[in-house]
Amino acid sequence: MQRSVLKSDGSSTGTALSALSVAYFMLGTSTLSVVALSASISQELQVTGAQTGLLVTVFSLSFAAAALLSPLLVGHWPRKRLLLTGMALLMVGLLLGAVVPSFDLLLLTRLIAGIGGALVGPVISATASTLVPAEQQQQALSRVFAGFTLSTVLGIPMTSVVGPLLGWRGTLVLLSVLLLLTALFLWKQLPHVAGGQQVTLRTYQQVSRTPGLFPALFTTLLQIGSVFVLYGVIASYLTSRFGSNPAWISATFLSFGFAGVLGNSLVGTLNARLGNARMLLFSLVGGALTLLSLLFDPGVPLAGLISFMGLSFFGQMFQTPQQERMIRLNPQARNLMLGFNSATVYLGMSMGSLLGSQLLVTLGSPLLALPAFAMMLAGALLTGWATRKARIPVPSV
Repeated sequence: MQRSVLKSDGSSTGTALSALSVAYFMLGTSTLSVVALSASISQELQVTGAQTGLLVTVFSLSFAAAALLSPLLVGHWPRKRLLLTGMALLMVGLLLGAVVPSFDLLLLTRLIAGIGGALVGPVISATASTLVPAEQQQQALSRVFAGFTLSTVLGIPMTSVVGPLLGWRGTLVLLSVLLLLTALFLWKQLPHVAGGQQVTLRTYQQVSRTPGLFPALFTTLLQIGSVFVLYGVIASYLTSRFGSNPAWISATFLSFGFAGVLGNSLVGTLNARLGNARMLLFSLVGGALTLLSLLFDPGVPLAGLISFMGLSFFGQMFQTPQQERMIRLNPQARNLMLGFNSATVYLGMSMGSLLGSQLLVTLGSPLLALPAFAMMLAGALLTGWATRKARIPVPSV
């Protein structure tokens, strides 16, 4: 009853979607904040830069595992309860991280935060898709995912500015306060949305047989992994490949984020014209060509900035149609399907970052974009193959 009232009230719907978008922003910022704080963490806790990279890896792996298991344990909870519980765990992880005396304990707090994030990310998208009619689903997904995109524009720069002022511990406390305010916003503005049916191991087996599921998930893994081969070591890569100084690196971060916002803002219009399958191919092929350009760019900072803008522009056009694709594959199990996709996203982040850190040493910066290009191209070919196999009709432009 409440869902139908909400759909007829554009103002209530818009406010609820805005609250979900803010939650996505805080999830992205909480995930990536340690990237901007890694230097001060490394100095105070006396660990190497490579070791601080484990903070992202542990978060990503715990997120992936929890995203797969949470539908089994708490997937039947009402959506608001699930979101607020996840945000509470994120806050606990950040607050504990601000007071722990050792790096090992800090890693443990990232595990807690990753579990909390897994209760937030997939549920945001699943909830947004239920608040609007089917024909507005793609626009709703794009709107809430814009929050995650904005976290790359504002989240990392914000923590990089606040970090020297408050210290990395004080920055984690500030983020936990912002999470509390976001949770209050969600609690007030999000209507009651019932949880899904109780998920069992049999449900996992049934959903895992969904035609097209594994090609779709492998495409997600390849797409996000290819981006993080470079993004996971972006500062070192820009310095070595393009001679970028700290000012150019900061400018590249900002340009990367703004290009992503632009790409995400256009995805709704382009998806309506191209259709879901062509939209995915457009994103993947565009990303592959951008990665290819990094192999031939002149070694000047401006070239690196422009190429990373292209990578972000096409990359941010992928997740919204991919989430829509997952829902279309099995609408009755949308929560589990989106959970699978979110888990794969964070596995790809972890895999790409680890590959990038290793290959930067073995291949060197001039060739680092080559494996990333191969991964993105493989994702495009796999999507094209899956589309033809499923005989999905592609609307004409």
